[in-house]
Amino acid sequence: MLLKAIKGILWTGLLLWLFSLTIPIRAAAAANPPISVIKAGTEQALQILRSSQSGQAPSVRQRRAEIMVIVDRYFNFHEMARRSLGRLWRDQPAEKQAEFVRLFKDMLFNTYIDKVESYTGSNEKFAYDKESIDGDYAVVKTRIQGYKNTDVKVDYRLRFENGEWQVYDVIVEGISLVDNYRSQFASILGNESFDGLLRRMRQKVNEMGRS
Repeated sequence: MLLKAIKGILWTGLLLWLFSLTIPIRAAAAANPPISVIKAGTEQALQILRSSQSGQAPSVRQRRAEIMVIVDRYFNFHEMARRSLGRLWRDQPAEKQAEFVRLFKDMLFNTYIDKVESYTGSNEKFAYDKESIDGDYAVVKTRIQGYKNTDVKVDYRLRFENGEWQVYDVIVEGISLVDNYRSQFASILGNESFDGLLRRMRQKVNEMGRS
């Protein structure tokens, strides 16, 4: 039950980041450090979710294409997919790496859309505790206050690349999105080839697209 609850929180943190990417991300030395970006983005995320749910704006699903453009620009799916696959990544030709990234992105995005639509936007509050920057990498530590009467720690890992900060992992109460997917992929690859994994991912994406 605890693991299920934490996974639910993980998706909550991720879906908020889906919309927070509408905020332009600046260089580390500029006026908007990573913690400010996440704070501004989270507040805007909540506003978008609540307006869609109140009927004052198109639904989240109706804004799918718009959201995908934003996410594709600012979310580092290549880095996330590479880390999720692990050591096997370097053994794959460029075309299979590209397909893996595309399928990985589609799986996450379709899951986000489903989770966003079920999000109630209740009375949680968000605390932005600390940021640390080490070269091209940053960690922003936050807390969701009042989630089912408790506080939940959510850390965002970002990488500075091509002139902007991009998120590549979210850690909720010590559970990493990247590590979670790496474990799932490793389990599949223990019995199947990489081509088998790609077939599974294609099937999953197709099923989600029809729902």
